[in-house]
Amino acid sequence: MKANSKCQVLGLGAGGHARVVLDAIREAGEYEVIGLIDLSEATSGKFVDGVEIVGSEAHLEELYRHGIRYVFNGIGGISDNTLHADVYHRVGHQGFEFVTVVHPKATISKTVSIDAGSVLLAGAVVNAGCIIGTNVIVNTNATIEHECQIGHHVHIAPGAILAGKVRIGDHAHIGAGAVIRQGLTVGDQAIVGAGAVVIKNVPAGMCVIGVPARPYCKYAVLS
Repeated sequence: MKANSKCQVLGLGAGGHARVVLDAIREAGEYEVIGLIDLSEATSGKFVDGVEIVGSEAHLEELYRHGIRYVFNGIGGISDNTLHADVYHRVGHQGFEFVTVVHPKATISKTVSIDAGSVLLAGAVVNAGCIIGTNVIVNTNATIEHECQIGHHVHIAPGAILAGKVRIGDHAHIGAGAVIRQGLTVGDQAIVGAGAVVIKNVPAGMCVIGVPARPYCKYAVLS
């Protein structure tokens, strides 16, 4: 790369979430997105918001040999974060490094810790003392209050609100517009449905819905 040029990054995914992350990267101005990788060969050669889909996951080895080292995770998740996490692990094992993306219109305390590969989108608020794990999505207008702990591969969907000192386990999904009362714990791989109001701890693998939130079903917990 030329002196003073931006760090080149490759996007994983070519759907709606990838477009939103791409927009955040462009607004932040820190990276140059040089292409997108789709999980399907069918879209190769097409463009998403001016960025070419350069191939499928099978092309990553070749791109790595050509010196590409940085990627962002544009794979979203509706309730199930499995694919989002699996892509992170598979691509990471090939030697790629996941960049952290923070939209300039997100409000993030300087005392927040954010692990690699996480994405914080426009309007997100993360207040003092929070810990954000690896490969987390803090989506549009989500609010995470002081001293919350967010595990790995979590999705905090648009408009969700976590009051102070909430703990979210690995692979959990907090639905759009959900509210979680202060001091509660949502276990690993749990799902909080859209618009739910959580006033009690949510066990690992449990899906809760409603106001106040009540159990809806139980999922197998990741080992």
